[in-house]
Amino acid sequence: DVLNRLKPSYIKHTVNPETFRDPDPRDEARNARHLSKYIFPLQYGLCSVFTSQVPSKEHYEQPDFTDREREIKVREGNISSWTCKTPKRLKDVLVLLEKLIWRHGKCRYKLLRDKVCPSKVSKLFR
Repeated sequence: DVLNRLKPSYIKHTVNPETFRDPDPRDEARNARHLSKYIFPLQYGLCSVFTSQVPSKEHYEQPDFTDREREIKVREGNISSWTCKTPKRLKDVLVLLEKLIWRHGKCRYKLLRDKVCPSKVSKLFR
């Protein structure tokens, strides 16, 4: 999951007030742009599930659109032919994506799951 790669939610965050530092806003903006490449691939010139061409006579293997890291790295490595500017229409969405990443990192999915779907197996056997 791309959200767990950007900000893992499964790591227990113990905050020490003496050593705590605010996250770097540039890193947060970079993560939001990276997430937007997964959500809006056509806006960045990346392949999409809806526009992929299926060759008729060749053996075709469907690309894995859940992990775009290789495709993004190839595009970023070839900077002369691909500009990675964030489109103007997505600028307002980046703020929402930053919030999404931040909230994902804070959410305790395991506690939420245990509250909504309690297990009938005794806690001693877990």
